[in-house]
Amino acid sequence: MTKLIFMKQVKLFFATTSLALCLVITNSCSQTTTQVNSSAPLVFKSTTLCNDDVKSLLQIPVDTKCEMMKCNLTLFRDPKTSAPGEYKLIYEYGMTKQGSRDFKEGSKTTELKGKWKIGNGTKENNKSVIYTLEAGSPPVSISLLKLDQNILHLLDQDKNLMIGNGAWSYTLNNVNPIPASTVKFSLQPGSELRIETDSVIVGVFDGRIPCSNELLELNGISSSGCQIIKCRLTLYQDTITHTPTTFQIYTVYVGKGDTRYSNTGKWKIFKGTKNDPGAIVYLLEPDSGKPDSLVLLKADNNILFFLDENMNYKVGDTYTSYTLNRSKK
Repeated sequence: MTKLIFMKQVKLFFATTSLALCLVITNSCSQTTTQVNSSAPLVFKSTTLCNDDVKSLLQIPVDTKCEMMKCNLTLFRDPKTSAPGEYKLIYEYGMTKQGSRDFKEGSKTTELKGKWKIGNGTKENNKSVIYTLEAGSPPVSISLLKLDQNILHLLDQDKNLMIGNGAWSYTLNNVNPIPASTVKFSLQPGSELRIETDSVIVGVFDGRIPCSNELLELNGISSSGCQIIKCRLTLYQDTITHTPTTFQIYTVYVGKGDTRYSNTGKWKIFKGTKNDPGAIVYLLEPDSGKPDSLVLLKADNNILFFLDENMNYKVGDTYTSYTLNRSKK
């Protein structure tokens, strides 16, 4: 009997030791993986508007026929410290082929290589994080606002967010999105914030975005066959109190027919996100009650970004982004 008890104790000891060793090895491997991933290259892609501002930034001849640009940006990091290292930017530009996402014959492709660095400050926020790409020949300096780990937005030479149009924005999306926090965030009232314009129309914003669940739900549209959503948002205010009143949003679900849907509702201004307590957030409440709300972050007077239910930036794809640009019409 004593021998039997002893043998059981020995077996239990080895089983416990093996489990502990397994946990240690697993934890070690997990930590190693995290360290490797933290210094793995970051890859961002986008399809953007190509206009005179972009031509000037990238030193493309001003007489070049160009309306669309596709960008592939890889940011390399030091494998030990994760510090910024080299970058590679490949961009193709030219005229679009009607009815497709491709270029007409005659598009050009250019590759830039150099160093990138991290700095701070835009005109809107001196604490914002800026990635700067530098190349020596010809001398080029490109600045991108880091919105979070998955979203970058191109800045002009004066460090303002570049404004797209109803077709394309200047937002780059991480092709391997890093999972965002699922921690809930409570918006703070922004009732003290005054709308700057005296017009009844606060702004008209356009964009082509991915087939967002919220905008599909808005009109009871299924995701099957949906390619992109054309979106126009108009915000209205009380011109005496300068407080939000109503909104109207038009949507066309490309791939689901040519119907232009119209929805209305009320909107409010709130403050704060997980990373920026001073951020201005617009909460749109459709009259239909479906969905409960649409949430957008005001990046500046010209750019709005869609946020998810946890107040994280929504990540687009290689062709569209969750970005709305102020219409110049």
